[in-house]
This record gives sequence, C-alpha cells and structure tokens, in this order.
Amino acid sequence: MATVVERLAEAEAKLHDLELGQAEVEVRDADGRSVRYTPATAAHLRAYIAQLRREAGGARRGRAIGFRF
Repeated sequence: MATVVERLAEAEAKLHDLELGQAEVEVRDADGRSVRYTPATAAHLRAYIAQLRREAGGARRGRAIGFRF
C-alpha cells in the first residue's frame, strides 16, 4: 500500500497532467479504489491533494525554498 507522501506525489502529478490538457486521469485512493478526474472535476482533485497534504503534515514536494539574506 502506498504511503500518504507517495499518494500525494501521484495526485499532484495527475493534476499536472490535467492542467497540461490530458482529458482524464485516474488516481488510486488509500483504499485502493480508482477515481477518475477530468478538467471539469479538477477542483475535486485539488481538494483530495489538500487532504493528503494535511495527512502528511503539510509535506510538499517540488516546491522552491526561498532564502533571505
């Protein structure tokens, strides 16, 4: 079974695919169920990603870190 961080990475990658124009993506949830998302339901995928981020303790992947001097 995939960890929360792995599911988060997958969901973020699938959202990226949708934003690049893919017509439909499929994501597996913690129970192993397959959920399909389309551009019309991208908001639901964003909500799922937010939920996963909360579960992961705010873990984020692929974000730049800013520094101040």
